[in-house]
Amino acid sequence: IWRMLTVYPVWDISYDVATIFTLGSVIWVINAFFVWLPLVRPKTEFKNEILYGGGITAFIGATIFEVGSFLLMAEAVNENRTGCFGWALERALSHDSEKASESVRLRPSKSACTHHHIIKRSFVGKSRNIGTTPRPKSTLKPSGKSWIWFPSKEELRTHYIRELGFLASFAQLIGATIFWISGFTALPGIYDHMSDTVTIVLFWTPQVVGGSGFIISGTLFMLETQSRWWKPAPRTLGWWIGAWNLVGGVGFTLCPAFGYNTKSWAQYQASLSTFWGSWAFLIGSVIQWYESLEKYPVEIYR
Repeated sequence: IWRMLTVYPVWDISYDVATIFTLGSVIWVINAFFVWLPLVRPKTEFKNEILYGGGITAFIGATIFEVGSFLLMAEAVNENRTGCFGWALERALSHDSEKASESVRLRPSKSACTHHHIIKRSFVGKSRNIGTTPRPKSTLKPSGKSWIWFPSKEELRTHYIRELGFLASFAQLIGATIFWISGFTALPGIYDHMSDTVTIVLFWTPQVVGGSGFIISGTLFMLETQSRWWKPAPRTLGWWIGAWNLVGGVGFTLCPAFGYNTKSWAQYQASLSTFWGSWAFLIGSVIQWYESLEKYPVEIYR
């Protein structure tokens, strides 16, 4: 845990994804306090707290989730291609100042590049022995490219369409993109000028669709870590990441489900769903952050 405060492998996309989602989850927790606390403790409410505090943080949180989802998709697409080259480069350059006279050769490890969504044997409470943990075989043929943003049609048809990690990341990206619409329409000057019909179409409905994408993504990430589709894997960190994201997705979907109803009890439940859903996303993101620092995917040869 101490390494989370002292190690910053910013060139490792797994680390970037985890920290971005953690930041976004923190913003959503703050948002939940803005919109839920006034309903619980009306005396604490200040002028336009829900409109400005809730609206602005919703837009920021949705935007951060969109960025994180895009990078998550990039991580899935480059799962078996880069060998986490950025991590190796960062390690190598950090030694250059100490041993400038020595030549450095970077070589991606063929056996241990482990992005968070393909770690199936990372047991909670046990150290990871990369040398003895085999990676699942990939059907993807090397293309000679060190990094890509989008796979080719052939790669999609023969490999990615069958990968649960890719499908989960894709569902997350689609969900976050649609969900972002509700973040945009929550901004002051937009939300307070929309009619009831427009609010339903452009504010509540994108949350339903986007939240459903989060549910699908979390479920697929859980299934990927399980040896059988019906058998949970609670001793695997990746399983808990998917589980908490699933809970968060349920919360973010229930929020608009209640929000369609304008009665006070429904609005209370809508805000409460955002509150506990945000905390679930935060827990899952912190676990993902921790896991991103527990891998050593690249070997450096001198």
